[in-house]
Amino acid sequence: MSTAADYVKQNSTFSLQYTSRFTRQRRKRVVDPYDPDTATLGDWTDTDDIQVNGALASLTSTEQDDAVRSEVLSTAQFVSDNPNIDVRRGDRLLASDGRKWNVVGYPTRDMNAFTGWKPTLVCNLQEVTG
Repeated sequence: MSTAADYVKQNSTFSLQYTSRFTRQRRKRVVDPYDPDTATLGDWTDTDDIQVNGALASLTSTEQDDAVRSEVLSTAQFVSDNPNIDVRRGDRLLASDGRKWNVVGYPTRDMNAFTGWKPTLVCNLQEVTG
């Protein structure tokens, strides 16, 4: 085996060996009390949840302190070897350690232009504490 293409050809499946379980939360739509013809996103107390597996890669973490409050902004990427999982912009991923990551931007499902192979789903995440 000399190239990555040879590996893919010989191994029909691609999977990440070391992943963690996350809970994907999505806010449910609720009727707007001021305009019953429209629906808006509810709060995080009533969510539609599913379990997803993937790996978290930390990117940055910055802290901003001032006299009134302290805030920490962290960013990361979530990578799953299942490009078909139902994760989209505006969702929240709960990690097993209790951290709450917000999906920012659109998740990507890159495809190999020569074979049509879609190996992963990648989401940019952000957590704001404080």
